[in-house]
Amino acid sequence: MQENIKTTDVEKVVAGGFCVGCGGCAAVDSGINMRFTDIGVYEPIITKITNPKIDEVCPFSNKGLHENKLAQPSLGKSDEDKLGTYLSLKAGHDLDQTARLNSSSGGGASWVLKQLFLQGDIDKVIHIKESAGQLFKYSVSSSIEQINQGAKTRYYPIEISEVVDFVKQNEGRYAFIGIPCFVKTVKRLALVDEDFNDRLKFTISIFCGHLKSAAFGESLAWQLGVEPNHIQKIDFRHKIATLPANDYGIEVADSNSKVHVSPMRNLLGKDWGMGAFRLKGCDFCDDIVGELADVSFGDAWLDKYKKDSKGTNLIVIRNKLIQDLFDKGSTEQSFYTEDVSSSEIVQSQNASYRHRRDGVKYRMAKFKKKSQWHPEKREFSDLKQPNFLDKINWDFRAWYSQQTHKYFLEAKRKKSLDIYTRFVKRGTLMAKVLQKLIRVHKRLTRS
Repeated sequence: MQENIKTTDVEKVVAGGFCVGCGGCAAVDSGINMRFTDIGVYEPIITKITNPKIDEVCPFSNKGLHENKLAQPSLGKSDEDKLGTYLSLKAGHDLDQTARLNSSSGGGASWVLKQLFLQGDIDKVIHIKESAGQLFKYSVSSSIEQINQGAKTRYYPIEISEVVDFVKQNEGRYAFIGIPCFVKTVKRLALVDEDFNDRLKFTISIFCGHLKSAAFGESLAWQLGVEPNHIQKIDFRHKIATLPANDYGIEVADSNSKVHVSPMRNLLGKDWGMGAFRLKGCDFCDDIVGELADVSFGDAWLDKYKKDSKGTNLIVIRNKLIQDLFDKGSTEQSFYTEDVSSSEIVQSQNASYRHRRDGVKYRMAKFKKKSQWHPEKREFSDLKQPNFLDKINWDFRAWYSQQTHKYFLEAKRKKSLDIYTRFVKRGTLMAKVLQKLIRVHKRLTRS
């Protein structure tokens, strides 16, 4: 057999550029190691495949169970086309104002982890924290103080192979928190590894638009005068008291511990919809709200919540014990909640649903037409038929995302940020023209 023939889905995922660097394959196969690439993402280096189970773990493999099969069908309510199964939907925030201010949104994820810990339901938490030698990595915490260190959203690449090895070597009751594809990885991993399955007690997900490479943070910091190799710390969700919750800032500490702060809106490449430094695999993901987790948290980007700069969570609850925690928190006035509708949660993530439901179907059709391997995704009943401008828009954003990796790498090599910012300015102008055409087309087709 020729060496270049890919025999496993993991090899096809990597070769096709669909890998998000989660490290699930390396967690179950000693012949695979994760490395950090020049463009600032993790990728597996496959020297020898010793465990065929890797295809059942990789979140973009077609051989493992997909979201609908991994979900809990016994839950009381279901909106499979949008939210999956769930018990209840809430909006809320931690009533401890210090904890709320130190969170990215309403502090809900950290609050739940601490409640599970205090009740004795878990004794360890697998989450992302700041790390010496690299900005962030998955770590294990075993105290309230350590759990607090994991607050805040990190728009930065991380992988799980090292921390999974720790879990397998150390007994305990663990809770895992991550974005939807990482929760899918650990859910699949639990099906093939008995020790990991016995120790994983809860999963928590964060709503996700897409993953970024390390270049996202580096590009923002550089615009504040901090070159990539001089970043000491970075807070991607710095709250600004005078601005709405969705108009947050970024805070960067340089190697001399000098702090640089700016509203995110003042920086090039920050537009989430444009997708600077988005990973290709994210264009083939259809889980926006973490359908497999016991509870999921998102930003309440709705008019009635955005004005509160301290932040509010949208919460999808799928576990009775966690539902009871929130009921108790409400009674004891430690966590505020109110009911929200499924349509409100979907509304808060409208752009993601368009890009990763309608858009995914379009992208799969393109690959099928060329007989190219790609991750197979679920069928949904309410997808809209895209027009030619929708297709152009999706193609443009995919091209733009990939080009940002290229231009920023060149900027770093030549020590010239202008190489990147000039491209972003051109891309932003092209996007504005395209959006204007889309608006005109909508008006004409309505009349």
